[in-house]
Amino acid sequence: MLNRYFSIYFGAQLIPAVIGFLSITVFTRLLNPLEYGVYVVGMSIAGIAGSVFFAWIRLSVVRYQAISADIDFRGTALVAFGATAVLVFCGVPAAVVLLGRDVDIYVLCGSIFVALGVGAFDITQEFCRANLKPVRYAVVGISRSVLGFAIGCLAIGIGWGGLGLLAAVGLSFLIGALASGLDGGTWLNTYRREHLIKFARYGLPLSVGGLSFGLYSVSDRLVVAYLLGEDAAGHYGVATDLPRQFMVMLGSSVAAATFPIVFRTLSEEGIAATRARLNENAELLLAVVVPVAVWLSFAASQVVGTLVGADFRASILPLLPVLAVARLCGVINQFYVQISFQLSERSALPIFQSVVTLALSIALMFPLVARFGLMGAAYAALLTEATGLVLGILLARRAFRLPLEPRRLARVLAAAVAMGTAICAARIAVGGTGLPSLLIVTTAGGLAYAGAAWLLNVVHVRTAMMSWLRLRTAS
Repeated sequence: MLNRYFSIYFGAQLIPAVIGFLSITVFTRLLNPLEYGVYVVGMSIAGIAGSVFFAWIRLSVVRYQAISADIDFRGTALVAFGATAVLVFCGVPAAVVLLGRDVDIYVLCGSIFVALGVGAFDITQEFCRANLKPVRYAVVGISRSVLGFAIGCLAIGIGWGGLGLLAAVGLSFLIGALASGLDGGTWLNTYRREHLIKFARYGLPLSVGGLSFGLYSVSDRLVVAYLLGEDAAGHYGVATDLPRQFMVMLGSSVAAATFPIVFRTLSEEGIAATRARLNENAELLLAVVVPVAVWLSFAASQVVGTLVGADFRASILPLLPVLAVARLCGVINQFYVQISFQLSERSALPIFQSVVTLALSIALMFPLVARFGLMGAAYAALLTEATGLVLGILLARRAFRLPLEPRRLARVLAAAVAMGTAICAARIAVGGTGLPSLLIVTTAGGLAYAGAAWLLNVVHVRTAMMSWLRLRTAS
C-alpha cells in the first residue's frame, strides 16, 4: 500500500516540480533581478505569516485526522481558519502603521494574501492526505500548479511585474483550496468545540516553533535583501528555488504517502510496526531526494545554463551545489526526523530546535553575507541546515526514537556515487551547456542511478518488479 500511495503522491509532486522548474526558466526571462527580488521578498514574508498563523491548524489536522478516520475535523478546521483570518485582517492596519515607512505596503498586502491562500490550500489538502484520498490530492495539486503558472504569466504580460506574480500565486492557492474543499459535504456541521480545544492545545504551542521555522526558512533571503538589496535577493532567490522545487516537492510526496500510515500504524499496531514503517520511509525519502542533490551539484553548469535567464547565470552557478546539499539536509530533517516529535506529541522539542536553528542562521548569515556576499549566504545556509539536522537527530532520542538501518543508507549512497560518476563522465564527453547537453548528462546520470538501484534492490524495487513480472506471466 505504501508504494502504491507513493506512486500517486510522487506524480502529484513531480508534475508541479517540473512546472516549478519551467516557471523559473520563464520568469527569470520575463522579469529582471529587481522585479524577481520583489517576488522573493513577498513570498518570504508570506512564509513567515503562514507559519505563524495557519501552521497550527494544518499540523493538528495531520496529527488527529489520520488516526481518527471515524471523526470529521473539517468543521473545526474551518472555524479555526476563519477566526485566524479575521485576526490577520485586523492586524494588517497596525502592521501598515508600524512598518509603512520601512516596508512596501503593496508587497506586505500581497504577502498576506498569499499566506491566506497557501494556508487554506494546505489545510484542505491535508484532509485529503489524512483520509487517504491520494487521487483527489494529486488532481487538485497539479491543477493548482498549472493555474498558478498560467495566471503568473498573464500578470507579468500585463505589466504588473513581481507584484503581479505574487498576486497570481495567492489567487491560484485560493482557487485550489476551494476545489480541494468542495467534496459534497458541509464542513460547518462537523464543528465541535472540544475538537477546537484539542487543536489549540496541540497546535498553538507549535506556532512559536512555526514563527522560528518561518523566520529561519526565509531569513537568508531577507538578510541578503537587507544587506545587498532586492536585486541580490532576486539572484539568491532563484538559486534557492532550484533545489527546493524538486527536493522539497519529492520529500513532501514521501511524507504525504507515509505520515498518515505511520500515525495510523502507531494507534492500531504498536511501536514495533511503526518502526518498520519508518525504516521504509527513511529509505524511500533518501532514494528520491539524494539523486536530485547529486544532479544539481554535478550538473550545475548544464542546469543553470539551460534553465535560468542570462541575467542570473553567473551568480547562481557557484551557489547551486552548496545550496543543493543544504536543502538535502533540510529535507531529511523536515520529512523524516521531525516526525519523531509528532509521534510523541513533544511540542517543546521542535520549538527548541527551530529557535536554536534560527539563532544560528542569523548569527552566521550577517557576518558571512557582509564578508563574502551571496557565497557567504550559501555557506551559512549549509552550516545551519547541517547543524539543525544533527540537533534534530539528538532531540529525537528524547521523543520517539527513530530507527536507522545502515544497509539501507549504504545502498542509496552507492547508487548516488554511480550517478555522480556517470554525470562527470558525460560532462567531459559532451562539454558546454544548453538543452542537448543537459539532456545527455541527465540521462546518463539517471540511467546509472536506476541501474545501481536495481542491482542493489533500493526500496525493494527489483523485488517488486520481479513479483509484478511473475504475476503478468502467470496471467
